[in-house]
Amino acid sequence: MLNTQVLIIGAGPTGLMMANQLQRLGIDFEIIDIKGEPTDQSRALAVSARSMELYQQLGLSDEVLNNSVDLMGFKIFQNGKTKATVNLQNLGNGLSDFPNFMNAFEQSKNETLLAENLIKKGKSVLWKHKFISQKSIPEGVEVTVKDMVNDVEKTFIANYLVGCDGASSPVRKSTNLSFEGGTYENKFFVADTTIEWDFEYDKVMLVPTDKVFITFFPLMGKNKMRIIGTLPIEFTDKENIDFEDLETVIRQHTKLTFDIKTVGWHSIYRIHHRCVNNFRSGNIFLAGDSAHIHSPAGGQGMNTGLQDAHNLAWKMAMVLKGIAKPSLLETYNEERLPFAQALLNSTDKGFTFLADDSFWIRNIRKYFLLPRMARLLKMNAFKKFAFKKISQIQYGYRNYSLSKGQSKNGLSFKAGDRIPYVEPKYYSKFKAPVFHLIALSNQSLSDERMANIKEQFPFDVKIIKEDVTTQWKDLGVQEDLFILVRPDQYILSINNDLEKIHSSIQNYFFLTHSKRAFAHS
Repeated sequence: MLNTQVLIIGAGPTGLMMANQLQRLGIDFEIIDIKGEPTDQSRALAVSARSMELYQQLGLSDEVLNNSVDLMGFKIFQNGKTKATVNLQNLGNGLSDFPNFMNAFEQSKNETLLAENLIKKGKSVLWKHKFISQKSIPEGVEVTVKDMVNDVEKTFIANYLVGCDGASSPVRKSTNLSFEGGTYENKFFVADTTIEWDFEYDKVMLVPTDKVFITFFPLMGKNKMRIIGTLPIEFTDKENIDFEDLETVIRQHTKLTFDIKTVGWHSIYRIHHRCVNNFRSGNIFLAGDSAHIHSPAGGQGMNTGLQDAHNLAWKMAMVLKGIAKPSLLETYNEERLPFAQALLNSTDKGFTFLADDSFWIRNIRKYFLLPRMARLLKMNAFKKFAFKKISQIQYGYRNYSLSKGQSKNGLSFKAGDRIPYVEPKYYSKFKAPVFHLIALSNQSLSDERMANIKEQFPFDVKIIKEDVTTQWKDLGVQEDLFILVRPDQYILSINNDLEKIHSSIQNYFFLTHSKRAFAHS
């Protein structure tokens, strides 16, 4: 019998992000995976600015930047000719420390980086361990897993079980949660290649045609490109599709001139669009693909899973340390399910416009959508909008139960938002795995006053004292203001009155508890 506070099933990007976050929060956990090592075949391709901010918090963002390709923009082709070139370099300047559109950093690289970081911190994945079953017990969850190497079963007793085990999730299937949705008719393909042509190697090449949609994504390495796309409808029932078939489709439909020098791995698969009805069943939580799967339109899947883990980890840590009430965990589903559902809807519409070969959709795409999209993407205002949307920095938790407070000022940000990006490297101030209190005032704040403020909270809080600068005034701040920031860098509460900041957390935290009692829990 093995005891742990949290048992994570699945060591993909989501499970590994969950593990890394729990490690820095001081929570005991185990993470298992049926694989023998991080994958070398990855469909997920890119990390967004918001995900880069998570890596920055872990101290890993430089490593990602050094081993990824900054995607500098798009080219759109029709009939072998360039229809539009869109430069997206530094699109997010003034919005994030990671202003480029996205970074090509494949799932395999995410897994390797996060797994190696765990090892550096004294933990590791239990590879070749298979989830067998789970049952609820008074202590939490009793989980049976099989050690595939030694052919023995192990039993874990955990407070919480987190299923990060993919679209076919055995953990999800062991619960009563539904997973509603469907499967797209078209087959999808992916192939990693070395290619020679006369085009750039730092832009995404979009090639919509009447029958298929094909995209070339830059990868790290000389002339490396990942080719992904849909297959014509006549491939629906065809088995044993090899790369020669794929190359014929790519050449025939793109009408581009290129020379494929090498082919790494390639795969044919179907795309599903499904979402659970709840991210939680008792003491079992789901995150990533086990909770929501959708088309690759916009490159949102892996990034959304990373955000799921970021949201859940700190809440679970607060409850396990006895600082927060168990009801705090209810906000995980409240905050993440609506985003997953909205994303499912938007990516479904996007994929339909890109891949459907019906007469009306095909002609709308060819004569209306793509020409207009090309024009829009050259407008700075639209490009900024697109960056916020695709990078996920725009999404927050306004009007949810964990977002509290108001201000006398007419602020451009609210409780539930990601912290305002007031200056370069601003997010580096929020790396510590604790709450942060931004104290905006042009008056001095003594050490004694800061100590008194800290003692008012039931959890560790780091105070960031700042003057009401021009940047803050541009955001609507006119007088003293307190902003309580969650460990996942979203605003929990805003108020001009510190006492109201304190009282705003009483629904979810044990205000009478001394945090010293949990210093070594």
